[in-house]
Amino acid sequence: MSEAAPQAQQVQVTLRDDKAKSLYSNVSRVAVGPQAEEVILDLGVMQQDPAKQDQLIMDISTRVYLSVFAAKKLALTLSQAIQRYEQQFGQVELAPRRRIKQG
Repeated sequence: MSEAAPQAQQVQVTLRDDKAKSLYSNVSRVAVGPQAEEVILDLGVMQQDPAKQDQLIMDISTRVYLSVFAAKKLALTLSQAIQRYEQQFGQVELAPRRRIKQG
């Protein structure tokens, strides 16, 4: 007598964003956490130090702890979003001096 394979159960996900906080970030830092299974994502704003014009300040406003699985999914999703953007608007230049020349 053979058992039938269990059928995949359909699950409906409801997205609630009424408690979400919006922020702007022009810089991020990624690190592996103290636990081998976590990745830490810091988001913030990089700006010139008004007192020292030759220094920049990285103000971290948000720190997100992700499982490595969630981090990999996020990396893939971000990569796909950037590819779609570049297909529509052209290559995103990462080198600051090259960005200034393009502008």
